Amino acid sequence: MAEPLELKKTLNLPKTDFPMKAGLPQNEPKQLEAWHGGNIYERILEARKGKPLFVLHDGPPYPTGEIHLGTGLNKILKDLVVKTKSMAGHYAPYVPGWDCHGLPIETQVEKELGGKGKVPPAEFRKLCRQFALRYVEQHKKDFKRLGIFGRWNDPYLTMSHEYEATIAAAFLDFMEKGYVYRGRKPVYWCIYDSTALAEAEVEYEDHTSPSIWVKFGVVSGGQGDAARIASDVSAVIWTTTPWTIPHNRALAFHPDFEYAVVETEKGALLLASERVAALQADCSIKEARVRARFKGRDFEGMKFQHPFVPIQVPGILADYVTLDQGSGIVHTAPGHGADDFYSGQKYGLEIYAPIDDKGVYLEGLPEYQGKDVFTANPIIVKLLGDRGALLGHHQYKHSYPHCWRCHNPLIFRATEQWFIKMDQAAHGRKKTLRQEALEEVHQVKWFPAWGEDRMYEMIEKRPDWCVSRQRFWGVPIIVFYCEGCGTRLEDFKALRHVVKWFEKEGADAWYQHTAEELLP
Repeated sequence: MAEPLELKKTLNLPKTDFPMKAGLPQNEPKQLEAWHGGNIYERILEARKGKPLFVLHDGPPYPTGEIHLGTGLNKILKDLVVKTKSMAGHYAPYVPGWDCHGLPIETQVEKELGGKGKVPPAEFRKLCRQFALRYVEQHKKDFKRLGIFGRWNDPYLTMSHEYEATIAAAFLDFMEKGYVYRGRKPVYWCIYDSTALAEAEVEYEDHTSPSIWVKFGVVSGGQGDAARIASDVSAVIWTTTPWTIPHNRALAFHPDFEYAVVETEKGALLLASERVAALQADCSIKEARVRARFKGRDFEGMKFQHPFVPIQVPGILADYVTLDQGSGIVHTAPGHGADDFYSGQKYGLEIYAPIDDKGVYLEGLPEYQGKDVFTANPIIVKLLGDRGALLGHHQYKHSYPHCWRCHNPLIFRATEQWFIKMDQAAHGRKKTLRQEALEEVHQVKWFPAWGEDRMYEMIEKRPDWCVSRQRFWGVPIIVFYCEGCGTRLEDFKALRHVVKWFEKEGADAWYQHTAEELLP
Protein backbone atom coordinates (compact mmCIF):
# COMPACT_ATOMS: atom_id res chain seq x y z
CA MET A 1 0.00 0.00 0.00
CA ALA A 2 1.39 3.37 -1.03
CA GLU A 3 2.29 5.86 1.65
CA PRO A 4 -0.14 8.82 1.99
CA LEU A 5 0.89 11.87 -0.01
CA GLU A 6 1.96 14.81 2.11
CA LEU A 7 0.09 17.63 0.40
CA LYS A 8 2.06 20.20 2.37
CA LYS A 9 5.18 19.32 0.39
CA THR A 10 3.39 20.02 -2.88
CA LEU A 11 2.56 23.63 -1.97
CA ASN A 12 4.83 26.28 -3.39
CA LEU A 13 4.76 28.67 -0.42
CA PRO A 14 6.98 31.73 -0.05
CA LYS A 15 9.53 31.68 2.70
CA THR A 16 9.84 34.46 5.26
CA ASP A 17 11.86 35.24 8.34
CA PHE A 18 8.75 36.66 10.03
CA PRO A 19 7.50 34.42 12.85
CA MET A 20 4.12 32.79 12.43
CA LYS A 21 2.91 34.45 15.63
CA ALA A 22 3.19 38.18 16.22
CA GLY A 23 4.08 37.80 19.89
CA LEU A 24 3.13 41.42 20.50
CA PRO A 25 3.49 41.36 24.29
CA GLN A 26 7.14 40.37 23.84
CA ASN A 27 7.96 42.19 20.59
CA GLU A 28 6.20 45.54 21.03
CA PRO A 29 8.55 46.75 23.82
CA LYS A 30 11.51 45.80 21.62
CA GLN A 31 10.11 47.77 18.69
CA LEU A 32 9.40 50.82 20.84
CA GLU A 33 12.93 50.69 22.21
CA ALA A 34 14.30 50.50 18.67
CA TRP A 35 12.29 53.57 17.64
CA HIS A 36 12.68 55.78 20.67
CA GLY A 37 15.82 54.42 22.29
CA GLY A 38 17.53 54.63 18.94
CA ASN A 39 16.41 58.26 18.47
CA ILE A 40 14.98 57.47 15.04
CA TYR A 41 12.90 60.68 14.95
CA GLU A 42 15.86 62.89 15.85
CA ARG A 43 18.09 61.14 13.30
CA ILE A 44 15.49 61.65 10.56
CA LEU A 45 15.33 65.38 11.34
CA GLU A 46 19.11 65.61 11.36
CA ALA A 47 19.25 63.97 7.93
CA ARG A 48 16.68 66.47 6.58
CA LYS A 49 18.31 69.64 7.91
CA GLY A 50 18.40 72.39 5.29
CA LYS A 51 15.62 70.80 3.24
CA PRO A 52 12.29 72.57 2.47
CA LEU A 53 10.31 73.04 5.68
CA PHE A 54 6.93 71.38 6.22
CA VAL A 55 5.07 72.02 9.48
CA LEU A 56 1.79 70.42 10.49
CA HIS A 57 0.18 72.54 13.21
CA ASP A 58 -1.39 70.07 15.58
CA GLY A 59 -4.91 70.90 16.72
CA PRO A 60 -4.56 69.73 20.32
CA PRO A 61 -6.75 67.25 22.19
CA TYR A 62 -7.99 67.78 25.74
CA PRO A 63 -6.16 65.70 28.37
CA THR A 64 -9.38 64.72 30.11
CA GLY A 65 -9.09 60.93 30.00
CA GLU A 66 -7.72 57.98 28.06
CA ILE A 67 -7.36 58.35 24.31
CA HIS A 68 -10.21 56.89 22.27
CA LEU A 69 -10.65 55.74 18.69
CA GLY A 70 -11.19 59.27 17.38
CA THR A 71 -8.12 60.63 19.17
CA GLY A 72 -5.97 57.81 17.87
CA LEU A 73 -7.24 58.14 14.30
CA ASN A 74 -6.59 61.88 14.38
CA LYS A 75 -2.96 61.41 15.41
CA ILE A 76 -2.34 58.50 13.03
CA LEU A 77 -3.60 60.47 10.02
CA LYS A 78 -1.40 63.43 10.94
CA ASP A 79 1.56 61.10 11.41
CA LEU A 80 1.00 59.69 7.92
CA VAL A 81 1.13 63.19 6.45
CA VAL A 82 4.27 64.20 8.34
CA LYS A 83 6.14 60.97 7.52
CA THR A 84 5.12 61.18 3.87
CA LYS A 85 6.51 64.70 3.61
CA SER A 86 9.69 63.62 5.39
CA MET A 87 10.17 60.69 3.00
CA ALA A 88 9.61 63.10 0.10
CA GLY A 89 12.62 65.11 1.24
CA HIS A 90 11.15 67.77 3.54
CA TYR A 91 12.36 68.85 6.95
CA ALA A 92 9.13 67.94 8.78
CA PRO A 93 9.28 68.42 12.55
CA TYR A 94 6.13 67.48 14.45
CA VAL A 95 5.35 69.22 17.75
CA PRO A 96 2.42 67.62 19.58
CA GLY A 97 0.32 69.73 21.91
CA TRP A 98 -2.53 69.65 24.41
CA ASP A 99 -5.30 72.14 25.16
CA CYS A 100 -5.04 72.05 28.94
CA HIS A 101 -7.44 74.82 29.97
CA GLY A 102 -11.16 75.21 30.06
CA LEU A 103 -14.41 73.61 30.97
CA PRO A 104 -13.68 69.93 30.13
CA ILE A 105 -10.89 69.70 32.70
CA GLU A 106 -12.78 71.76 35.28
CA THR A 107 -15.72 69.39 34.93
CA GLN A 108 -13.56 66.31 35.53
CA VAL A 109 -11.85 67.85 38.57
CA GLU A 110 -15.21 68.89 40.02
CA LYS A 111 -16.35 65.28 39.65
CA GLU A 112 -13.31 64.09 41.59
CA LEU A 113 -13.98 66.71 44.28
CA GLY A 114 -17.66 65.80 44.48
CA GLY A 115 -19.02 69.18 43.39
CA LYS A 116 -18.24 72.83 42.69
CA GLY A 117 -16.71 75.32 45.09
CA LYS A 118 -15.13 72.69 47.33
CA VAL A 119 -11.70 74.37 47.43
CA PRO A 120 -10.33 77.93 46.95
CA PRO A 121 -9.58 79.05 43.36
CA ALA A 122 -5.78 78.75 43.71
CA GLU A 123 -6.07 75.19 45.03
CA PHE A 124 -8.62 74.34 42.35
CA ARG A 125 -6.23 75.51 39.63
CA LYS A 126 -3.48 73.38 41.14
CA LEU A 127 -5.72 70.32 40.96
CA CYS A 128 -6.66 71.12 37.36
CA ARG A 129 -2.99 71.37 36.42
CA GLN A 130 -2.20 68.04 38.08
CA PHE A 131 -5.16 66.40 36.36
CA ALA A 132 -4.11 67.71 32.94
CA LEU A 133 -0.49 66.62 33.41
CA ARG A 134 -1.58 63.14 34.44
CA TYR A 135 -3.37 62.58 31.15
CA VAL A 136 -0.79 64.39 29.04
CA GLU A 137 1.74 61.80 30.20
CA GLN A 138 -0.71 58.96 29.58
CA HIS A 139 -1.47 60.27 26.09
CA LYS A 140 2.23 60.47 25.30
CA LYS A 141 2.73 56.80 26.16
CA ASP A 142 -0.27 55.75 24.09
CA PHE A 143 0.66 57.83 21.04
CA LYS A 144 4.22 56.49 21.14
CA ARG A 145 2.85 52.95 21.19
CA LEU A 146 0.89 53.80 18.04
CA GLY A 147 4.22 54.48 16.32
CA ILE A 148 3.74 58.22 16.06
CA PHE A 149 6.98 60.20 15.85
CA GLY A 150 7.26 63.67 17.34
CA ARG A 151 8.86 65.98 19.87
CA TRP A 152 7.37 64.13 22.81
CA ASN A 153 9.90 65.44 25.34
CA ASP A 154 9.04 69.06 24.55
CA PRO A 155 5.38 69.39 23.50
CA TYR A 156 3.41 72.62 23.67
CA LEU A 157 0.98 72.89 26.58
CA THR A 158 -1.47 75.77 26.81
CA MET A 159 -0.96 75.79 30.59
CA SER A 160 2.81 76.34 30.39
CA HIS A 161 4.03 79.62 31.87
CA GLU A 162 5.30 80.81 28.50
CA TYR A 163 2.04 80.01 26.73
CA GLU A 164 -0.15 81.68 29.38
CA ALA A 165 2.03 84.79 29.34
CA THR A 166 1.80 84.97 25.55
CA ILE A 167 -2.01 84.77 25.67
CA ALA A 168 -2.17 87.52 28.29
CA ALA A 169 0.18 89.74 26.29
CA ALA A 170 -1.84 89.24 23.10
CA PHE A 171 -5.05 90.17 24.91
CA LEU A 172 -3.46 93.38 26.21
CA ASP A 173 -2.38 94.19 22.64
CA PHE A 174 -5.99 93.81 21.51
CA MET A 175 -7.16 95.98 24.40
CA GLU A 176 -4.61 98.71 23.76
CA LYS A 177 -5.61 98.88 20.08
CA GLY A 178 -9.24 99.44 21.04
CA TYR A 179 -10.65 96.07 20.03
CA VAL A 180 -11.80 95.02 23.50
CA TYR A 181 -14.87 96.21 25.39
CA ARG A 182 -17.05 95.07 28.24
CA GLY A 183 -20.77 95.13 27.66
CA ARG A 184 -24.09 93.63 28.64
CA LYS A 185 -25.65 91.71 25.80
CA PRO A 186 -27.20 88.30 25.22
CA VAL A 187 -24.73 85.46 24.82
CA TYR A 188 -25.06 81.70 24.65
CA TRP A 189 -25.23 80.46 28.22
CA CYS A 190 -25.05 76.95 29.66
CA ILE A 191 -27.11 76.79 32.85
CA TYR A 192 -25.59 73.38 33.68
CA ASP A 193 -21.97 74.59 33.57
CA SER A 194 -22.82 78.18 34.57
CA THR A 195 -20.75 79.84 31.87
CA ALA A 196 -20.95 81.85 28.68
CA LEU A 197 -19.98 80.21 25.40
CA ALA A 198 -18.63 81.59 22.14
CA GLU A 199 -20.35 80.74 18.86
CA ALA A 200 -17.60 78.24 18.03
CA GLU A 201 -18.46 76.27 21.19
CA VAL A 202 -22.09 75.78 20.19
CA GLU A 203 -23.32 72.56 18.60
CA TYR A 204 -26.74 72.11 17.05
CA GLU A 205 -28.71 69.00 17.90
CA ASP A 206 -32.33 67.93 17.54
CA HIS A 207 -34.45 69.13 20.43
CA THR A 208 -38.16 69.08 21.19
CA SER A 209 -39.52 72.40 22.43
CA PRO A 210 -43.01 73.57 23.39
CA SER A 211 -44.45 75.52 20.46
CA ILE A 212 -47.07 78.07 21.52
CA TRP A 213 -49.29 80.69 19.87
CA VAL A 214 -50.04 83.56 22.26
CA LYS A 215 -52.37 86.59 22.24
CA PHE A 216 -51.32 90.14 23.18
CA GLY A 217 -54.38 92.39 23.41
CA VAL A 218 -54.43 95.70 21.50
CA VAL A 219 -54.56 98.71 23.84
CA SER A 220 -54.06 101.85 21.75
CA GLY A 221 -51.92 103.72 19.25
CA GLY A 222 -50.66 102.78 15.82
CA GLN A 223 -50.37 104.72 12.58
CA GLY A 224 -53.05 105.63 10.00
CA ASP A 225 -56.01 103.26 9.82
CA ALA A 226 -54.38 100.93 12.36
CA ALA A 227 -54.94 103.57 15.04
CA ARG A 228 -58.65 102.78 14.83
CA ILE A 229 -58.32 99.02 15.45
CA ALA A 230 -60.87 97.95 18.02
CA SER A 231 -59.74 96.92 21.48
CA ASP A 232 -61.22 93.45 21.00
CA VAL A 233 -58.31 92.58 18.66
CA SER A 234 -55.27 90.60 19.84
CA ALA A 235 -51.89 90.38 18.12
CA VAL A 236 -50.63 86.80 17.77
CA ILE A 237 -47.05 85.67 18.36
CA TRP A 238 -45.47 82.22 18.07
CA THR A 239 -42.48 81.02 20.08
CA THR A 240 -40.66 77.85 21.12
CA THR A 241 -39.30 79.47 24.29
CA PRO A 242 -42.29 80.05 26.59
CA TRP A 243 -39.87 80.81 29.45
CA THR A 244 -38.97 84.13 27.75
CA ILE A 245 -42.58 85.40 27.68
CA PRO A 246 -42.29 87.06 31.14
CA HIS A 247 -39.42 89.15 29.73
CA ASN A 248 -41.22 90.30 26.57
CA ARG A 249 -40.80 94.01 25.97
CA ALA A 250 -42.11 94.49 22.40
CA LEU A 251 -43.81 92.94 19.36
CA ALA A 252 -41.85 93.25 16.10
CA PHE A 253 -43.56 93.77 12.71
CA HIS A 254 -41.96 93.83 9.27
CA PRO A 255 -42.63 97.29 7.81
CA ASP A 256 -43.52 95.98 4.33
CA PHE A 257 -45.57 92.86 5.13
CA GLU A 258 -49.33 92.85 4.88
CA TYR A 259 -51.13 92.13 8.14
CA ALA A 260 -54.77 91.23 8.61
CA VAL A 261 -57.32 91.28 11.40
CA VAL A 262 -59.31 88.06 11.07
CA GLU A 263 -62.53 87.07 12.81
CA THR A 264 -62.29 83.58 14.31
CA GLU A 265 -64.11 81.49 16.89
CA LYS A 266 -61.15 82.32 19.19
CA GLY A 267 -61.55 86.07 18.81
CA ALA A 268 -60.37 88.81 16.46
CA LEU A 269 -56.71 88.11 15.72
CA LEU A 270 -53.96 90.22 14.13
CA LEU A 271 -51.17 88.50 12.17
CA ALA A 272 -49.46 88.47 8.78
CA SER A 273 -51.91 87.70 5.97
CA GLU A 274 -49.69 84.91 4.63
CA ARG A 275 -49.66 83.14 8.00
CA VAL A 276 -53.41 82.86 8.59
CA ALA A 277 -53.57 79.33 7.15
CA ALA A 278 -50.70 78.19 9.41
CA LEU A 279 -52.49 79.63 12.43
CA GLN A 280 -55.68 77.78 11.51
CA ALA A 281 -53.83 74.48 11.07
CA ASP A 282 -51.82 74.73 14.31
CA CYS A 283 -54.59 76.12 16.51
CA SER A 284 -57.57 74.16 15.11
CA ILE A 285 -59.35 77.31 13.93
CA LYS A 286 -62.10 76.46 11.48
CA GLU A 287 -62.96 79.87 10.06
CA ALA A 288 -60.94 83.05 9.64
CA ARG A 289 -62.77 85.95 7.96
CA VAL A 290 -60.67 89.01 7.12
CA ARG A 291 -61.96 92.18 8.77
CA ALA A 292 -59.21 94.59 7.67
CA ARG A 293 -55.72 94.73 6.16
CA PHE A 294 -52.73 96.90 7.07
CA LYS A 295 -49.02 97.38 6.43
CA GLY A 296 -46.60 96.42 9.16
CA ARG A 297 -45.31 99.99 9.49
CA ASP A 298 -48.79 101.01 10.70
CA PHE A 299 -48.19 99.20 14.00
CA GLU A 300 -45.08 101.08 15.09
CA GLY A 301 -45.84 102.62 18.46
CA MET A 302 -49.07 100.70 19.04
CA LYS A 303 -49.48 99.45 22.62
CA PHE A 304 -50.26 95.82 23.48
CA GLN A 305 -51.12 94.29 26.84
CA HIS A 306 -48.77 91.62 28.13
CA PRO A 307 -50.71 88.38 28.82
CA PHE A 308 -49.89 88.19 32.54
CA VAL A 309 -47.34 90.86 33.47
CA PRO A 310 -48.92 94.26 34.27
CA ILE A 311 -47.12 96.15 31.49
CA GLN A 312 -47.93 97.40 28.00
CA VAL A 313 -45.39 96.66 25.26
CA PRO A 314 -44.90 98.65 22.03
CA GLY A 315 -45.08 97.60 18.42
CA ILE A 316 -41.70 98.03 16.72
CA LEU A 317 -40.38 97.50 13.18
CA ALA A 318 -37.69 94.98 12.22
CA ASP A 319 -36.41 93.64 8.90
CA TYR A 320 -35.53 90.24 10.40
CA VAL A 321 -39.21 89.29 10.72
CA THR A 322 -39.97 86.47 8.25
CA LEU A 323 -42.99 84.60 6.94
CA ASP A 324 -41.59 81.07 6.95
CA GLN A 325 -42.71 80.32 10.53
CA GLY A 326 -44.96 81.76 13.18
CA SER A 327 -47.38 84.65 12.78
CA GLY A 328 -45.21 87.30 11.14
CA ILE A 329 -45.13 89.13 14.50
CA VAL A 330 -42.04 88.40 16.58
CA HIS A 331 -42.11 88.16 20.36
CA THR A 332 -39.21 90.37 21.43
CA ALA A 333 -37.27 89.84 24.67
CA PRO A 334 -34.13 92.05 24.44
CA GLY A 335 -32.40 90.14 27.23
CA HIS A 336 -32.67 86.79 25.46
CA GLY A 337 -31.81 87.15 21.78
CA ALA A 338 -29.34 88.90 19.49
CA ASP A 339 -31.94 90.43 17.14
CA ASP A 340 -34.13 91.28 20.12
CA PHE A 341 -31.20 93.01 21.80
CA TYR A 342 -30.37 95.22 18.83
CA SER A 343 -34.04 96.13 18.39
CA GLY A 344 -34.10 96.93 22.09
CA GLN A 345 -31.17 99.29 21.69
CA LYS A 346 -32.81 100.99 18.71
CA TYR A 347 -36.11 101.56 20.52
CA GLY A 348 -34.76 102.10 24.03
CA LEU A 349 -36.34 98.94 25.44
CA GLU A 350 -35.43 97.44 28.80
CA ILE A 351 -32.76 94.73 28.53
CA TYR A 352 -34.55 92.54 31.04
CA ALA A 353 -33.13 89.14 32.02
CA PRO A 354 -33.50 88.48 35.77
CA ILE A 355 -32.08 84.96 35.58
CA ASP A 356 -29.08 83.69 37.54
CA ASP A 357 -26.16 81.55 36.39
CA LYS A 358 -28.23 78.37 36.87
CA GLY A 359 -31.09 79.71 34.75
CA VAL A 360 -33.29 80.35 37.79
CA TYR A 361 -35.78 83.24 37.78
CA LEU A 362 -34.73 85.82 40.37
CA GLU A 363 -38.05 87.66 40.16
CA GLY A 364 -41.47 87.29 38.59
CA LEU A 365 -44.81 85.75 39.45
CA PRO A 366 -44.92 83.16 42.25
CA GLU A 367 -45.77 80.44 39.74
CA TYR A 368 -42.28 80.47 38.20
CA GLN A 369 -40.00 82.57 40.43
CA GLY A 370 -37.24 80.39 41.90
CA LYS A 371 -37.51 77.77 39.15
CA ASP A 372 -35.11 77.24 36.26
CA VAL A 373 -36.21 78.23 32.78
CA PHE A 374 -36.75 74.74 31.38
CA THR A 375 -38.75 73.65 34.42
CA ALA A 376 -40.80 76.84 34.02
CA ASN A 377 -41.78 76.16 30.40
CA PRO A 378 -44.91 74.07 31.16
CA ILE A 379 -45.77 76.36 34.09
CA ILE A 380 -45.84 79.41 31.82
CA VAL A 381 -47.83 77.53 29.17
CA LYS A 382 -50.43 76.72 31.84
CA LEU A 383 -50.38 80.32 33.07
CA LEU A 384 -51.10 81.56 29.54
CA GLY A 385 -53.95 79.08 29.25
CA ASP A 386 -55.44 80.16 32.57
CA ARG A 387 -55.32 83.81 31.43
CA GLY A 388 -57.06 83.00 28.14
CA ALA A 389 -54.01 84.03 26.10
CA LEU A 390 -53.01 80.60 24.73
CA LEU A 391 -54.29 79.88 21.21
CA GLY A 392 -52.35 76.68 20.55
CA HIS A 393 -49.72 74.41 22.08
CA HIS A 394 -47.74 71.61 20.41
CA GLN A 395 -44.39 69.87 20.74
CA TYR A 396 -41.97 71.01 18.06
CA LYS A 397 -38.81 69.13 17.04
CA HIS A 398 -36.10 71.36 15.62
CA SER A 399 -32.37 72.02 15.51
CA TYR A 400 -31.41 73.80 18.72
CA PRO A 401 -28.10 75.10 20.18
CA HIS A 402 -26.45 72.81 22.72
CA CYS A 403 -23.34 73.05 24.88
CA TRP A 404 -20.43 71.41 23.07
CA ARG A 405 -19.22 69.89 26.33
CA CYS A 406 -22.23 68.70 28.34
CA HIS A 407 -24.59 68.49 25.32
CA ASN A 408 -27.44 70.15 27.20
CA PRO A 409 -29.62 72.85 25.58
CA LEU A 410 -28.41 76.44 25.88
CA ILE A 411 -30.22 79.68 26.50
CA PHE A 412 -29.56 83.26 25.42
CA ARG A 413 -28.94 85.42 28.45
CA ALA A 414 -27.87 89.06 28.76
CA THR A 415 -24.81 89.26 31.02
CA GLU A 416 -21.74 91.43 31.46
CA GLN A 417 -18.97 89.92 29.33
CA TRP A 418 -15.78 90.92 27.54
CA PHE A 419 -15.97 91.08 23.74
CA ILE A 420 -13.68 91.59 20.75
CA LYS A 421 -15.07 94.19 18.34
CA MET A 422 -15.47 92.73 14.86
CA ASP A 423 -16.80 95.81 13.04
CA GLN A 424 -14.77 98.70 14.39
CA ALA A 425 -11.31 99.62 13.15
CA ALA A 426 -8.57 99.66 15.75
CA HIS A 427 -6.63 102.79 16.58
CA GLY A 428 -4.70 103.90 13.50
CA ARG A 429 -6.16 101.23 11.19
CA LYS A 430 -8.56 101.74 8.29
CA LYS A 431 -10.11 98.28 8.19
CA THR A 432 -12.14 96.46 10.79
CA LEU A 433 -11.02 93.17 12.29
CA ARG A 434 -13.72 91.39 10.29
CA GLN A 435 -12.54 92.94 7.01
CA GLU A 436 -8.92 92.02 7.70
CA ALA A 437 -9.85 88.46 8.69
CA LEU A 438 -11.97 87.97 5.57
CA GLU A 439 -9.10 89.14 3.37
CA GLU A 440 -6.77 86.64 5.03
CA VAL A 441 -9.16 83.77 4.27
CA HIS A 442 -8.40 84.20 0.57
CA GLN A 443 -4.64 84.08 1.19
CA VAL A 444 -4.87 80.46 2.35
CA LYS A 445 -4.88 77.44 0.03
CA TRP A 446 -7.77 75.22 1.12
CA PHE A 447 -8.15 71.44 0.87
CA PRO A 448 -10.95 70.70 0.21
CA ALA A 449 -11.93 73.92 -1.56
CA TRP A 450 -15.28 74.22 0.22
CA GLY A 451 -13.41 74.93 3.45
CA GLU A 452 -12.71 78.44 2.19
CA ASP A 453 -16.40 79.26 1.76
CA ARG A 454 -17.24 77.75 5.12
CA MET A 455 -14.60 79.77 6.96
CA TYR A 456 -15.51 82.96 5.08
CA GLU A 457 -19.19 82.58 5.93
CA MET A 458 -18.44 81.86 9.58
CA ILE A 459 -16.29 84.99 9.97
CA GLU A 460 -18.68 87.10 7.89
CA LYS A 461 -21.63 86.31 10.18
CA ARG A 462 -19.84 86.10 13.54
CA PRO A 463 -21.07 88.65 16.08
CA ASP A 464 -18.63 90.38 18.39
CA TRP A 465 -16.50 87.62 19.90
CA CYS A 466 -17.28 86.82 23.53
CA VAL A 467 -13.92 85.96 25.09
CA SER A 468 -14.77 85.87 28.80
CA ARG A 469 -15.83 82.79 30.73
CA GLN A 470 -17.11 82.32 34.27
CA ARG A 471 -14.40 79.79 35.14
CA PHE A 472 -11.18 79.58 37.16
CA TRP A 473 -9.07 77.23 35.03
CA GLY A 474 -7.89 79.46 32.22
CA VAL A 475 -5.95 82.65 31.54
CA PRO A 476 -7.50 85.53 33.50
CA ILE A 477 -8.37 88.83 31.85
CA ILE A 478 -5.87 91.38 33.14
CA VAL A 479 -8.09 94.24 34.30
CA PHE A 480 -7.85 96.43 37.40
CA TYR A 481 -10.40 98.91 38.74
CA CYS A 482 -10.08 101.72 41.25
CA GLU A 483 -11.85 100.72 44.46
CA GLY A 484 -12.86 104.33 45.05
CA CYS A 485 -14.36 105.45 41.73
CA GLY A 486 -14.53 102.26 39.67
CA THR A 487 -12.31 103.62 36.87
CA ARG A 488 -10.49 100.96 34.86
CA LEU A 489 -6.69 101.12 34.81
CA GLU A 490 -5.50 101.85 31.24
CA ASP A 491 -1.78 102.18 31.88
CA PHE A 492 -0.68 99.37 29.57
CA LYS A 493 2.94 99.60 30.65
CA ALA A 494 1.79 98.80 34.18
CA LEU A 495 -0.58 96.08 32.97
CA ARG A 496 2.22 94.38 31.04
CA HIS A 497 4.08 94.04 34.31
CA VAL A 498 1.55 91.30 35.14
CA VAL A 499 2.70 89.40 32.04
CA LYS A 500 6.17 89.17 33.62
CA TRP A 501 4.60 87.52 36.65
CA PHE A 502 2.91 85.04 34.32
CA GLU A 503 6.25 84.26 32.67
CA LYS A 504 7.70 83.35 36.08
CA GLU A 505 4.73 81.70 37.81
CA GLY A 506 2.11 81.19 35.14
CA ALA A 507 -1.42 82.56 35.38
CA ASP A 508 -1.60 81.12 38.92
CA ALA A 509 0.10 84.37 39.96
CA TRP A 510 -3.23 86.17 39.43
CA TYR A 511 -4.75 84.14 42.25
CA GLN A 512 -1.72 84.09 44.55
CA HIS A 513 -0.73 87.77 44.69
CA THR A 514 -2.43 91.05 45.50
CA ALA A 515 -2.93 93.88 43.02
CA GLU A 516 -0.19 95.83 44.81
CA GLU A 517 2.23 92.97 44.20
CA LEU A 518 1.26 92.38 40.57
CA LEU A 519 1.50 96.02 39.49
CA PRO A 520 4.82 97.94 39.45
